[in-house]
Amino acid sequence: MQQILTVDHEILYFICHWLRNDFLNPIMLFITHLGDGGAIWIFIALIFLLKKQTRIFGISMLVSLLVGLIVGNMIMKPFFARPRPFETYEDIINLINQGGYSFPSGHSLSSFTASTSFYLCAKYKNIKLNFARAFLVLATLIALSRLYVCVHYPTDVLCGSLIGVIIAVIVVKIIIKRFPNS
Repeated sequence: MQQILTVDHEILYFICHWLRNDFLNPIMLFITHLGDGGAIWIFIALIFLLKKQTRIFGISMLVSLLVGLIVGNMIMKPFFARPRPFETYEDIINLINQGGYSFPSGHSLSSFTASTSFYLCAKYKNIKLNFARAFLVLATLIALSRLYVCVHYPTDVLCGSLIGVIIAVIVVKIIIKRFPNS
């Protein structure tokens, strides 16, 4: 376990002191704020709810996001109670103020929950995967931005992303089974 913590710290130290620069800072801040509260994903899901043909996308995304909120933020974060990197290490400088616990990354979890949910629905409906791929790229950028601004450890982001994918797979399977003609 100590080796994982050491690697977590070393990766963040590298990002904080070697990768950060004046050009990337505003870009990464913009990307990280896209994931705040899952708002971008909720907005996209609500748009999909408007048309009957895309309603299953919106429903799957919203249900997945709700399950992710409960599992990640309401159960796992208080259970693990992992402090943020900048609270533990003086040499890690955060670019934004972020309260609460670190594990798992809520931004990563919600981003991968929503984008994976959309991807699986698109695959099920045999629709071109262009939007799905774009959403997965956006989810990845949001997750990586959490490392760049140093409010999460790499393991927080990785686990949040994996938990998001698992939740989406389960939710979409249930929804497709329940509403096969949607």
